Order: sequence, then structure tokens, then C-alpha cells
Amino acid sequence: MTLKELAHLAHQTLQDRAGCPVKRSHVHELLAAAFGHRSWAAFLSEAVLADAGVGSAPASGLPELIGRAVQLGYPQPAAAIIATSLQSYIAEHRLAAISWAHLHATLIPPPKVDDREDLDDDDDGDDDEGWDDEPPKAEAPASGPTREQLLGSPMLVSSLEQVAGPANPQGHFLVAALCRCSRPNPYLYKESLKGRVLTAIERGWVDDYLRLEPQYRRYEAHLKAAALGGVRAAALEYGKVFEAPEFIAMADRMAGDVDALEMARSAPSDESRARWLRTAAEQGSRTALEALAADGDAWAEDQVAAWAEPHWLRSAADRAIDSRDAMRAWTWQYLALERGVDLTRSTMAAYHDGGERDGQFYDSDFGGPLYANGDEGLELPELSRASHREAKARAKAILRRTP
Repeated sequence: MTLKELAHLAHQTLQDRAGCPVKRSHVHELLAAAFGHRSWAAFLSEAVLADAGVGSAPASGLPELIGRAVQLGYPQPAAAIIATSLQSYIAEHRLAAISWAHLHATLIPPPKVDDREDLDDDDDGDDDEGWDDEPPKAEAPASGPTREQLLGSPMLVSSLEQVAGPANPQGHFLVAALCRCSRPNPYLYKESLKGRVLTAIERGWVDDYLRLEPQYRRYEAHLKAAALGGVRAAALEYGKVFEAPEFIAMADRMAGDVDALEMARSAPSDESRARWLRTAAEQGSRTALEALAADGDAWAEDQVAAWAEPHWLRSAADRAIDSRDAMRAWTWQYLALERGVDLTRSTMAAYHDGGERDGQFYDSDFGGPLYANGDEGLELPELSRASHREAKARAKAILRRTP
């Protein structure tokens, strides 16, 4: 049932039972009063109406509802009938209120700073963390209805769509987040139209398609409206889900909250990627910090070095040598020495390739195939004594930052 249908049916019910004319506009005012608000406008400023028992039950009792009906100009006897009838109507249709705060917390939580194992793991189109196969799912707050429960309220969807409009792109984003789903596969549905006899399982899949297809279209339409209305996170999501790079470029230029790590993954240029990686790193993402450091960013290198493994320090020293920065190269060497590793010492060795000794150090007494593995020792540039002291001091300063 939509909000419009609800108001029409409630108006008819109240008017039939009250024995006097009931203004249609008063239906909304009385509904607001039932949920503890002075007016419908006040109710809408804090919450939205839902059905199917999703949300908070009415807050006001019968006396308060009768009082509001009297305020609206109804005689005491009629006001009592109207109030009683409305309470029965609310219970029958399992009406409830969902706060805007809960909707935002459930559907559009702030971007989470997490440490995803691979920044670029969606380059091949198979991304478990991103939006290529399955759009992002919001985590429900500790209390209140989940997203799936919210989606089970037709009136909530209708109410949100009514609120959404050209002047309310965030409303469009809420509807999109509520309806978010993967593109349903129409294959079996089309086959059934051609006369194919489906099994019980296949008929179930067709039912899922018929349920999800309008939801998917609603998701796309509202997400696009939100993006075009200036919601940055919506522009990024639309660009990724619907393979529209112009929307990702739009998100890159816009203002507003957005997942910095996702922006880095989708960045339209190397400059943009580096900028978003820096933003994500400053927000606390270790993944972004390591990616920046691997690209040779000096600030990120200093941060990562505090916990870096020897192989990373070797790579960082190698980058410093290539860029002719002797001070940084020796800083990493002294940091490695503090951890018992000498970057100038070769770790190359021969190992058995296959057989019962596979992966063990090569023993010529056993013979067989072998392979070489390890790193060659670095050839560090010359440095003055004063510079050596400074490099050691820098290494110790980094160690002091290590948790």
C-alpha cells in the first residue's frame, strides 16, 4: 500500500465511523498525533511512515489522540470515535514510524576505513569488495529494523519516493540504498515466454526475477538522480555499478563524503589515484598507506617503515638508490640492521625444485632440478660520516614510532 492509498482508505474509514465529515488533510495530522507529533510536518522532519510492522509503534495513547481531534475542531463524541477508529486502523495495517536517523545509519553509514588486502583486486572485474558483481551492503545498527526488513515495507518505499525529488537528492540516495541489488538474470523468464516448461526450482528463479527486476530499475533510477543531484557517493556508485566512467570523473570533482579507497580504485588518472590514496591513508587505511609507499611516496614510506618487513625495506632502499637519495637508502639500511637484517648481504640461494626435498636448500649430494631464489645484496651509495649519523638518527626515530 502506498501512502496516498493509505490516506484515502483511512479517510473513508474515519468518516464512515465518525458520523460527521472528516477533512482529508486531518488524516495526516491525526496520524502524526498518534506517533507523538504535533503536526504532520513535524512528524516528517523526524521520521517516515512504514507498514508491515517495521519500525516503532505509535507513541501516543487514546486521550492524547482524542485531544488532538478536538483541537482540529471535532466534537468530543466524534473525536473519541475518530481516535478509537484510527488506533484500530493503525493496528490493522501494522503502521509504524522509522526515524531518518535510523534510515541513514542503516542504509547510508559513513564510509568505513578498512584494510582491504589488495587495493587493485577488482581490476579483472571480479571484486568481492566492490560493486562489480554485488553492490555494497550496509550493516544494520545495533538495534532497529535491518535493510531487508525495511525493504519488506511497501509503504516505506512509497513514502521515501514521495519525499525524494529534484530538491532532495539525498532522498533519492536513500531509496537507491534501500532498493540496491544486483542485476537479475532474465534468461529463464524469457525462456518461459517462449513456451519452455520450467522445473519448480526454475519457476522460483523466475519469481525472483519478477520481484527483483522492478527493484533493480528503481535502484538505478534513484541512484542516477542522486548522482546528478550532487551526491558524491551516489556518483561513484553509479559509475562503478553501471560502468559509467563519466560519473566517476564527476565524483572526483564533486564535494561531499565518499569512500576514499574506492575512489582510489576507480580514479580516472594517476594524479587522482595518488590524491585519494593520501586521503584514505590519512583517514587510517593501512592498505592505502602501503600502496602509496610502494609508489615511492616519501611520507607514506616513513609511516610504513615503522612496521615494515625486511623485504619492504629492501624495496624502499632500492627505490631511494634509483632516485639517488643516499640518505633515505641508508636510513632503511640502518633500520634493517636494527632488526637483524643487512640489506647489502645477498640472500640468493639454490633450492630443490620438486621431489621429496622440494623447497629445501639444494644439496648436490642428492642432485636433481633446482631453482634460485632470494635477493641480491644492495650496493649502497657513499655517505659522509655526518650523514651516516643523521641516517641512524632517522632510523631510530622511526623505530620509536613502532607500536
